[in-house]
Amino acid sequence: MNNDPWASAELAEAPAGWILATENGWGALVVWAAGQGNFVRVRAAAGDRHGTVVHRFQNGSERLEPFVLTEADLESIDDDIDSYLADAELPPRPRGYDWFIRRPPNTDPGEDAFWGAVWAASTATLRHDAVHPSTLKGSTKDALARMYLG
Repeated sequence: MNNDPWASAELAEAPAGWILATENGWGALVVWAAGQGNFVRVRAAAGDRHGTVVHRFQNGSERLEPFVLTEADLESIDDDIDSYLADAELPPRPRGYDWFIRRPPNTDPGEDAFWGAVWAASTATLRHDAVHPSTLKGSTKDALARMYLG
């Protein structure tokens, strides 16, 4: 086994059914915690990224707001992710990739359900004031190990 915690298959596209990791420190920590064989990376497309923020209101209506992340924005996001990982005493992950996590068995469909289940399992035994990257590191790794066992 490779000692690099970010070593993974580099694919041209994500496998069907795998979950795109969120572009923040928590998403990177979950990728690390999933462990080798449970995540892959795909080279991110060059240039700006376009997306849409959906604002949902209590009356059931929605407002869509397009956004653009420039190369400078993406660099800043990667810096923030590296800082979060450093707080968890983990090395920075390689830049320039989208990261995908294998869906554990018996998890509800949908990315929101996955992220909610991982958060709930990772924080269940932590005090509210103990939710910090260094304390989440072990509990998230344990939670995902249990989830992958089914």
